[in-house]
Amino acid sequence: MSGERILLVEDDGSQAKPFSQMLEYRGYTVRWAQDIVSATRIAREFDPHLVIADLLLVSTEAEADGFDVITTLRSASFATQAFGIMVWTSHFVNAKDEIRALRSGADEYLRKDAEFGLIEARLEALLRRIRQLRGS
Repeated sequence: MSGERILLVEDDGSQAKPFSQMLEYRGYTVRWAQDIVSATRIAREFDPHLVIADLLLVSTEAEADGFDVITTLRSASFATQAFGIMVWTSHFVNAKDEIRALRSGADEYLRKDAEFGLIEARLEALLRRIRQLRGS
């Protein structure tokens, strides 16, 4: 379904820009945040269906990582609608971090080097569940 809103939390513009463009090409409305402060502000204003967050936000002044983004957005009082969180990371995938992300509130966990078709299929599956929860 096109027009669904996605918030991408990624500190590296060289990765965020092409990924955002691919999502926009497929009909999604994308906003980009580079840190937890802007992610929280944009989420409040944008009401995303899905948040895609990198775990390693190394260039942020807020000194918060993707785990902090997940817990902050999940606990935010402004979230009046259901939304999904997908971790999209180049971070070395290990069971400990994946478990931590999922227990922190992420719904999905994928590596950035996954084939885009796989990322897109999981994104579509997650958005189907969000549409059901939102009743749309």
